[in-house]
Amino acid sequence: MTRIPFEDRLEFLLDELFGRKDIFSAVMGVSSGNGDLRWIGARGEASPGGRPMTAETPFFIASVTKLYLAVIVMRMVEEGELALGDRMVDRLPASLTRGIHVQGGTDFTDRITLEHLLAHASGLPDFIEDYPARGTGVEDRRSLVEILLVEGDRNWSLEDTARRVREDLQPHFPPQELAAKKVRIRYSDTNYQLLRGIIQEVRRSSFAEALSELVLEPLGLHRTWVPGDERADRPEVPVAALHSGDELVRFPSFFSSIADLEGTADDLLRFLEALTRGELFRDPRTWPRMQARWNRFSQPLDRAALRQPSWPIEYGLGVMRFQLPRFLTPFRPIPPVVGHTGSTGVWLFHAPELDLHLVGAVSQITAGPVPFRFVPKVLRAALETRHEAPAG
Repeated sequence: MTRIPFEDRLEFLLDELFGRKDIFSAVMGVSSGNGDLRWIGARGEASPGGRPMTAETPFFIASVTKLYLAVIVMRMVEEGELALGDRMVDRLPASLTRGIHVQGGTDFTDRITLEHLLAHASGLPDFIEDYPARGTGVEDRRSLVEILLVEGDRNWSLEDTARRVREDLQPHFPPQELAAKKVRIRYSDTNYQLLRGIIQEVRRSSFAEALSELVLEPLGLHRTWVPGDERADRPEVPVAALHSGDELVRFPSFFSSIADLEGTADDLLRFLEALTRGELFRDPRTWPRMQARWNRFSQPLDRAALRQPSWPIEYGLGVMRFQLPRFLTPFRPIPPVVGHTGSTGVWLFHAPELDLHLVGAVSQITAGPVPFRFVPKVLRAALETRHEAPAG
């Protein structure tokens, strides 16, 4: 049997990824925990008819930003600036939090803790993806992402998020009892926008400053930044174009407002490597604490849920766990991965059993499911390579 090197398999897989419908650029990277492997490849055009996509081209990392946010919160917990049991209403202005979780005539707002937000167990609606329900008095029943695609870019403050949640949307369930045997969770960008606000309130600084101090500078990550942040060392390389289907998407003001990050594949891998080695925390128990309990997303059938993570994905504190169900891989189980994905087809995962770090992005807002379909192929290629390797 001819042994195919893992790097060659990755090149084939990257070609397959780039060949998918409506994919105009693709980048993918893999590194090993022992340092023997570090591979990053790219395909396509970073801008239509212009620059080629390269391994050094930065891209919008979307909700992978949540993993960075969670790391900052947990660092602040270590330093005693925050506690997971802190109530949200005690960490944000009352004008912001007032009445943002009212269900069935009961106001649950003051029951929401930082742990609820980190675990997506608050029940708060997603200000980007959720639709106003009938009976809310809202005539425009589009999701915010639909409004942006039709009406274009706009600034969007945390106050705008709170107002939309309070006035236009409805909670999905009460804040959960986190010690219960079964905890209901539902993905919501609102949770992490509130956490960003808490970071800023407690530290009396911008999120960009907190990110730089606690993550970027210690690791020397100079190719990761908040959109719009004019850091002196920010590279001049333009970010890969984002698409919705075959249409270009340009939301610089909105992305800057919600502070979802931009970065390169190498920077993301270096962040994940440091995280899994425990280098970002003072307490070696913090990273395991973020993974101490996995709650599984359900399979809601409403329109918003079609674009959000659901079964069989699990969530800890700011981190996802994903493994294909055994019935889909009966002969050779695919090992689980932990990390995060984003709705633009971006992923950042660690496979502990293989000690591999995986990153990828296709910069397409209709590609949210792609990581969950594609990452298992990368893992399968790694397993096949190891199976074919000569003994000794």
